[in-house]
Amino acid sequence: MCHRSGKPSAMDLPPSCKAAADKMEQALKEEDLASYRAARLTGSAVDTLSDAEQQLSRELGRDIVLVAYESK
Repeated sequence: MCHRSGKPSAMDLPPSCKAAADKMEQALKEEDLASYRAARLTGSAVDTLSDAEQQLSRELGRDIVLVAYESK
């Protein structure tokens, strides 16, 4: 995965959020949806995701983190 420094991003999750992402991945496996994995994003896609996080955070007044999954 790519990360552009200077922008808040899902790539820089604090440990508690990383644990939540791991928990979500495990839940997907338990629900027989293990055909998904964390998405491999291009730099442009990471920028788009980061921009969406920032826009939602501004609109909602909360820190929003988006996670992308792709089918295997």
